[in-house]
Amino acid sequence: MAIGLHNLQVLFFARLFFKVVLFLLFMMNDVKANHSLEHISLSNQVQQLLTVSDEKVPAETVNLLADKIFENSDHYSNDVIAKISFLSAVVASNRGNINNVLFFAERGLAANCVDKRINVSLLLKLAEVYVAEKQYTQLLDLTKKVIEESMFIANVKYNLIALSYRSVAFSMLGQHKQALENLQKVEQGIDNSELSEQIELLTILALAYHNLRDYQTSLTMQLKILKLRFELNQKNNIDQTYLYLGYAYFYLQRFDDAYNAFWEAKQSAELKFAPINVAQAEKGLGVVLLTQKNYRASLLHLQKANEVFLKYNMLVPHIESSVALAKAKLSTNEKSEAYALLTEVIVRLAGTDISLEYSGFYRMVAEMYFAQQEYQIAYQWLDKYSQVTLAKFNSNKKTANLLTSMPRNKMNDIDNSSPRQESKRLAVKLAETSELSGSFVGKYNKQRLLIISLSISVVVLFIVLIISFIRLRAQKVNLAYDEAERPSYIMHNPTQTKFHYQSSFKKARNFRYPLGVGYLTIDNWQELTFHFNQKIIKEVIKEISSVINQQIDEFDYAGLLSENEFLLLFEYQNNQAVDEKLKKIAQAINTRSFASLGEFSIVIKFSLNTPGFKDIDPYLFLGSVTEVLKNEQLNQPKTS
Repeated sequence: MAIGLHNLQVLFFARLFFKVVLFLLFMMNDVKANHSLEHISLSNQVQQLLTVSDEKVPAETVNLLADKIFENSDHYSNDVIAKISFLSAVVASNRGNINNVLFFAERGLAANCVDKRINVSLLLKLAEVYVAEKQYTQLLDLTKKVIEESMFIANVKYNLIALSYRSVAFSMLGQHKQALENLQKVEQGIDNSELSEQIELLTILALAYHNLRDYQTSLTMQLKILKLRFELNQKNNIDQTYLYLGYAYFYLQRFDDAYNAFWEAKQSAELKFAPINVAQAEKGLGVVLLTQKNYRASLLHLQKANEVFLKYNMLVPHIESSVALAKAKLSTNEKSEAYALLTEVIVRLAGTDISLEYSGFYRMVAEMYFAQQEYQIAYQWLDKYSQVTLAKFNSNKKTANLLTSMPRNKMNDIDNSSPRQESKRLAVKLAETSELSGSFVGKYNKQRLLIISLSISVVVLFIVLIISFIRLRAQKVNLAYDEAERPSYIMHNPTQTKFHYQSSFKKARNFRYPLGVGYLTIDNWQELTFHFNQKIIKEVIKEISSVINQQIDEFDYAGLLSENEFLLLFEYQNNQAVDEKLKKIAQAINTRSFASLGEFSIVIKFSLNTPGFKDIDPYLFLGSVTEVLKNEQLNQPKTS
C-alpha cells in the first residue's frame, strides 16, 4: 500500500514537471515570435528610410532604430546592419559630425552587404571623410574603386558623385588635366541626374576650389547652389552652404558678408538641432570678429565653438578654434589662459603641422616661449614659423612667377586654355546650367501649383454652388410646404408688413401698374382691451386674421400694422374689385360670432386707395389712407 502511494506521488510530480516544461517552452516560443515580429518591423522601417533623400532623413527615427538594431546585431542580417549604418552616417553628415560619419561608414563596409548600392553609398560617405580631412591620395584610390563598382549599378548618380570626388582628388594633387577629364564626364552625365543630386555634385566641386584657395570660383558656385536650394526648396542642409559661403567671403576679405553668411548658417543649424554645425558657424563668426579686432565679441563665439568641438572630439576644428581663441585672449591681455591654450594645441598636434590658414600659431608659440625666457625653444618655433610662411608665400607666387616669365600672348593663351582654367570654367558652367534648370523647374512648379490651386478652387466653388442650389431648393420646398401647412391665423408681423408694403409701393410706382392699398382697423379697440384680458384679445386677433386670410386670393397680401390694424395689398386689380373684397372681409368679421367676447361687438372700419405717380413716399400715402377713417364711417358695427 505504501509502495502504491509512493508511485502515485512520483507520477503526480512527473506530470507537474512535464506541464511546467511545456509552459516554459510555450513562453519561450511566444517570446521568440514577438522578437521575430519586432525584427521584421524594424527591418522594414530601415528599408523605407532608404527611399528618403539624404537631406530629409529623420535623425531621431534613425538614432532610435540604430540603438535597437546595434544592441541586438546578432539577430539581424548583414544587409540590415549595413543599411542602418549608412543611414546613421547620413544623419551624422547632415549634423556635421565627421567622426561619426567615419565610424558608421567603416562599420557598414565591414558588414559586407550583398546590395552593391549600399556598399557604394558607404564608400562615398568615406570619400566625404577623406575630403574633410584632406587625405587626397586615399580619396583618389577610393574613387577609382567606387567608379568600378558603380558600373554594375543601374544608377548614374553614384558614378557622377565618384567622378566629382575624383576630380577633387586630381585637382588637389595638381593633376589638373585628369581633373578636367573627370569634370567633362560629369557635364555629360549631369543632365540625366535629378537637380537635388546636382546640388550634391556642385557642393563637392565648390569645396574643391575652396581647398585650392580659388575662393572667387568657390563663391560663385556657392551662390548658385544657394539659389538652387531656394528654387527647389531643398533647405535641409542650407546651413552647410551658408558656412562654405561665409568662408569664401572671409578669404576674399568681404567681412560683413562673411559675418551675415555665418549668422545665417548658425540660425539654420539651430533649427535642425545640429550642434556641431552651430559650433562651426560660431567659429566663423568668432574669426570674422577677430579679424575686425572686435576681440571681446569674438571670445564669446570662439569659446562656445571650442566647447562643442571638445565635447564631440572634433580634433581639427578644436585645434583651429583654440588657436583663434588664444589670439583673442592675447589681444585682451589674458596671457595665462592664452598660453594654456597654445600648450594644449602643441600636445594635440603631436608634431603634425597645422593648416596654412592658422600658421600664425607658430609665431604665437615662439612669443610665448620668448616671454618665458626659453629662448632656444622660442627660436625653434620662430624658425618653424619662417619656414611655413615661406612655403605659403612660394605656393601663392608659383603661378604668378610662371606667367611673368613668358610673353604676354603666351601668358594669355595659358590663362585661357590651361586644364586648370578649363576645369574652373566648366565647374562654373555646370553651376550656371543647374541654376537655370533650377529656375525653370522652380517656375514650372510654381505654375503647376498655381494651376492645381485654381483647379481645386474651381472644383470647390462648383461643389459649393451645387450645395447652395440644393439648399436653396430645399428651403423653397420647405417654405412652400410651410406656406401650405401654415395655420390660417398666421400673419406677417408689423416689420415684415412694412417692408413688403414699401417694396410693393416702389415697384408699382416704377412699373406703373395699379396697387390697391387697403387699411382695416378695429374701431373699438380701447373698449376691447379695457374689458378683456390679453389672452382673450390674442384669440380674437387670431380669429380675425383667419377670416382675412380666408377671404383674400392667392396673390393678395395681408399683414399686421399693429395689434388692431391690418394692411392689405392688391396688385393689378381695380378699386371696384378691391372694394368688394374689403366689404366681404368686413362683413365676415362683423357677422362672426366671437364666443370668448360674449355680448361684446367688434367694430371694423376700412379704407382703400391706389397710389399714383405723384405719390412718392409710401408712408405719407399710407397716412392719407388711414386719415379717411377719422372723417368717414364706411361700415356700421354689428353685434356678433
